[in-house]
Amino acid sequence: MKSQNTVPNTGMESKSGRGFQYARRVALSAPGKFLLAVAVMFSLVSIALLTRADEANEQMTLTGNWISTVTRLDPPLPGQNTNFLSLQTFFEDGNFLEENNETVIRSTGRGHWERTGPRQFVNSFIFFRFDAARNFLGTVQPITTITLSDDGSEYQSDTVAKAYDASGNLLRTARLSGVAHRL
Repeated sequence: MKSQNTVPNTGMESKSGRGFQYARRVALSAPGKFLLAVAVMFSLVSIALLTRADEANEQMTLTGNWISTVTRLDPPLPGQNTNFLSLQTFFEDGNFLEENNETVIRSTGRGHWERTGPRQFVNSFIFFRFDAARNFLGTVQPITTITLSDDGSEYQSDTVAKAYDASGNLLRTARLSGVAHRL
């Protein structure tokens, strides 16, 4: 013998059924179809614009070669100029090389860089200092914050550079600013 399911019909089922029928009737009407089409188009356009904004931000990178005009904000030491030029290479893998036209005898600067936000970066590197006889005097370790322009063709930078003697003792901290252009 088969048992019959005798669950009583509640008022809730009829109300939800009526609500569904009303929504279906509105969605299938001409104004309902139009509103549905507008909502779908708005969603698709929004997603495309958000995706494109993220892609544009990711394309804004430092990768490549730059020339920077650097200005010392603190009084220069004897023999140092207030301004100098710096050639910089930012590699895609985060490595960094730097040379400049200062008269001091020094090595090429080597370090790394990374993105910290939209059009924002930080870079740090180290170079050796030598006297005229090529004796090691110590190191300089600059740390630079960089803001890339809207079009990605130039940047502005603020640097704190710490100079150490051959034993690693801090000699001086200097502040610098710079404006760079892509080569």
